[in-house]
Amino acid sequence: MLDVGKMVDAVLDVIDKPLRAMHERIKAVEAAPVPPDLAERLKSVLEAMAQPMPEYIDVAPVAVAPAASLRNVTGAVITRDGSLAISYSDGSGERLGNVIGLQGEKGLPGERGEPGIGIKGDAGPPGRDGVGVTAAAINRDGELMLTLSDGSVLSPGRVTPAKK
Repeated sequence: MLDVGKMVDAVLDVIDKPLRAMHERIKAVEAAPVPPDLAERLKSVLEAMAQPMPEYIDVAPVAVAPAASLRNVTGAVITRDGSLAISYSDGSGERLGNVIGLQGEKGLPGERGEPGIGIKGDAGPPGRDGVGVTAAAINRDGELMLTLSDGSVLSPGRVTPAKK
């Protein structure tokens, strides 16, 4: 018969340990001191959030610069000398300086890998015999005629100038 109590205890053992560790981490974070500048920022944010929101906001029209005056990055490349070059949507560009560091020290050699596993497949069926040229001739019309070792004849085309 199924012992539900034991099953519940087993599930709780699996779940309880990670949850208890997570709870301890949360308590440690909550107990950590907050830097004074961050505490001031948080205090001002909380004060602003405590203010009641107006039912409507009457905003005067604000002049906005046309979108054409905005400048976006359109490209970036690292040059041969290691400088970062940026190009902008207004056609301008600038070099921001060297962005490539010095070559690091050579690392230690890695561990030797395990030998590969190669499985040789079954032998395939024998291939066809090759065909070679056994004779070549030019016929009365100036066409090259090739006789092959399998008895077939090929005519690749005219090889002499046409008669006038």
